[in-house]
Amino acid sequence: MSTAYLLNKIKVFHQGQCNLNIPHLEIAHNECVAILGDNGAGKSTLLNLLAYLNKPEEGELSLMGQQTKSRLSTLQRRSIGYVNQQPFLLSGSLYDNIALALKLQGMPSAQRPKLTNRALQQVNLNHLASKPAYTLSGGELKRAAIARAIAHDPQILLLDEPFSHLDQSHIQQLELIIEDLASQSGKTVIFSTHDRLQGVALADTTINLIKGQITKSPLLNVFQGQLDGRIFNTSKLYIHTSGQKIKANHIAIDPHEIIISTSVLDSSMRNHFSGRLTAVSEEAGTIHLTIDCKERFYAIISTESLQALNLSIGDNLFLSFKSTAVSLF
Repeated sequence: MSTAYLLNKIKVFHQGQCNLNIPHLEIAHNECVAILGDNGAGKSTLLNLLAYLNKPEEGELSLMGQQTKSRLSTLQRRSIGYVNQQPFLLSGSLYDNIALALKLQGMPSAQRPKLTNRALQQVNLNHLASKPAYTLSGGELKRAAIARAIAHDPQILLLDEPFSHLDQSHIQQLELIIEDLASQSGKTVIFSTHDRLQGVALADTTINLIKGQITKSPLLNVFQGQLDGRIFNTSKLYIHTSGQKIKANHIAIDPHEIIISTSVLDSSMRNHFSGRLTAVSEEAGTIHLTIDCKERFYAIISTESLQALNLSIGDNLFLSFKSTAVSLF
């Protein structure tokens, strides 16, 4: 499988603080990738880096197998389409905006009508081609910005929080468009979102960010607090860790590593908590449990385990996990 991006020893600073610290990251070509994390996690910083809008202070970044220390060539620039969080269109019609973008990309004038109409068709906005850009709704504007970004047929499409400030109807339309674009051969789609469930549902792969660092944890059990030796204090619970770091203000616990039982386990695992089952849901063939143990925990189990445990909302449960299941940040 070919590589869209390869990042090595990347660091990005802002006002003296390291906003992004990625020792190594490889993003495969021809996949749909979701960058997940809360506000301030570094999602936009990473996307701006991948769009070559910013440069890292440290490290190396490769695009489609080619290291890119200098400015991108015209062909490399054309390989990327980018839509920021708050896209805007110029005065004129929707058609005019896309045709102008193609002109700026250096596309021959004879090809622009066909490419413009194709892009509008892909985002289901061909019926609004002559509509003044300023009259578009929020959802239409997002789709129009995507049409502008894909009109020149880039190999890579980057979308920064494409679902923000949209109602459910427009979110669903945009999800279908992203799925369709990602299904096309030779296309890589990378989007950011704070909605983990949405990201997992749409993407082939996820990149989980916390405070500018990548974690393997699915971001379902992230707690803030203080580390004292090997004990992390969330202010509500004391959680045993493997103690690899001296300082940490956040922990993340892999929901797959949490063992659920209806009685206290006789186990060497250091972390045992009791709580109340508050929600059960199904996602991608697995069962997600929400358990209130003073802190809210999420656990992922199989459908067979759910049947064996015979759980109901409101049941009192016990959860256990090893100290090695805890990641420190």
